[in-house]
Amino acid sequence: MAVDDFTQTSLYNPTPMPGALAAVPDEPQQAREADKPRRPGGSKTGRLMWRSRTRAAGIRFEWAMRSFGPVLRVVATWTDRHGQAHHTSYSTECNGLEGALDRAIASRISCGAPMPDRQDLLQRLRHEYETSPFAKMRRAQLLAA
Repeated sequence: MAVDDFTQTSLYNPTPMPGALAAVPDEPQQAREADKPRRPGGSKTGRLMWRSRTRAAGIRFEWAMRSFGPVLRVVATWTDRHGQAHHTSYSTECNGLEGALDRAIASRISCGAPMPDRQDLLQRLRHEYETSPFAKMRRAQLLAA
């Protein structure tokens, strides 16, 4: 076999051999993204998640540890008209129980979410504040100061 014959074979020639499969062009990006599974969690505006302890969509209570001790915060979550998720939280230490709840509700309904039952949320917030082990720690710290 001569050198010239060897260079003419498919090893050095980028064109495919007869009968080889042609390359499939890539799909458009939107088609690929549509096939991706959604991330877990989330909810439509106003739909209650089954694990919700507050029984109101988009409003929850959580304890945050700070340098001076635990602080109860009221967290509001919502989705804007572009589908972007947002959240904010308000401290009961700075705003009081009712103030933090009112601010969280105002943040949530500003995007068009339905008005939650404020009295029920306030009752649950007071119950969380009074019965949590963090609340007992917080009261002990305030009495010691």
